[in-house]
Amino acid sequence: MLSRDKPALSRTAGRDAAHIDVGATGRIAHLEARGVAIDYAKPGSKEVTTAVEQCDLSLERGDFVCLVGPSGCGKTTLLNAVAGFVELAEGDLELDGRPIPGPGPDRAMVFQHANLLPWRTVQANVSYGLELTKKVKKPAAKQRADELLELVGLAGVGQQYPAQLSGGMQARVNLARALAVEPEILLLDEPFAAIDAQTREVLQVELLRVCAARDVTALFVTHDITEAAFLADRVCVFSPRPGRIVKEITVPWPRPRSHEIRRTREFSQLRDEIADVLYGAKAGAGEGTR
Repeated sequence: MLSRDKPALSRTAGRDAAHIDVGATGRIAHLEARGVAIDYAKPGSKEVTTAVEQCDLSLERGDFVCLVGPSGCGKTTLLNAVAGFVELAEGDLELDGRPIPGPGPDRAMVFQHANLLPWRTVQANVSYGLELTKKVKKPAAKQRADELLELVGLAGVGQQYPAQLSGGMQARVNLARALAVEPEILLLDEPFAAIDAQTREVLQVELLRVCAARDVTALFVTHDITEAAFLADRVCVFSPRPGRIVKEITVPWPRPRSHEIRRTREFSQLRDEIADVLYGAKAGAGEGTR
């Protein structure tokens, strides 16, 4: 990822304005993106592509926010920036008012594919991150892994191996592994996309329960409008690339939620509202409404 040459004055002015606003409200956002832009250069070429442009986003502690948008619009790129995997070309990205310098244990990523280590038991997969930090002794790491496996509904399978688990069970292990390092923010990149529809709906309910139990903030990327409407407190709709948030839609129901809400008229109306914004943004970019 590339950093742009830009006037220092405008960057500082934006930061000062944000700090004045924080002082007026008495709160600092848990996670905040202001004017974020992310560029990348194609391998072997000097051509620069802007993946994300002028992106603004704010999360308070305990929020569950979903990002939806067309393929290639920069949703996952922004998620990777929050994780500390990519640099910004422009703007500010802060956690509790401090710039994000790179990866850290206060943020944990849950990827689309579990990618569990096949030679390690389920318990050992969950405790792997703790072993790498060397901050928790092995017996305590095993105990925490067992507690998390129970939390995600997999009590008693700790000594099995990934190959013995279904896709849905592997997704639960993937979530437990991320939670093991006790992150403040959970970053989820389409974690249920490869799972069958029935299991996916069950896991969505479980995810809301687990997030409430562990008191974590969640930023969740998905292409599934129904999934976003069910999970989120707010749904942020991205434009086509270069991606920016064109609208933030508030979900009116408290969490946790039950399956029954999906069958209500109000849920259908919310889903339609998200779809209208999404397809309208695509049409406005000249892509049409596919």
